[in-house]
Amino acid sequence: MKRGRKAEPPASKAARGTLQPCRDDSKIEIIVADDPLRMPDYLTAEAELVWEEEHGRVMATGNSETDSSLFARYCSLEAMIRKAFASGEPPPAAYLTEARRMAELLGIAGRKSRVASGGVVDGGKTSNPFKRNGNRPR
Repeated sequence: MKRGRKAEPPASKAARGTLQPCRDDSKIEIIVADDPLRMPDYLTAEAELVWEEEHGRVMATGNSETDSSLFARYCSLEAMIRKAFASGEPPPAAYLTEARRMAELLGIAGRKSRVASGGVVDGGKTSNPFKRNGNRPR
């Protein structure tokens, strides 16, 4: 990966009017649909309840329709875990581990989901005192 500022996508340059075809013709822009998550037909009633509970949190993290199948698998697995706890038995450890991994991928659990704000604390100042190290003021 090259050092320095990362190139902007051609669409944002075209919107600003600074697109230079001699520089930007070879760049390929991958467009991801921003459609909301779609609930698949195969979910059980318990998994649909989990879908309804978690849907808002998952959408708030920026997930889109392309993540629907992962979220559906997470809901099915979470429903099985809840069913095991309700019956008085502990669920298999593999279920718990995989549910945690899926939740981290979806951005609704784990350390990464808590630091996604970039370390901004009250007052709007970042909590990282070394943020400007190596950058000269302009």
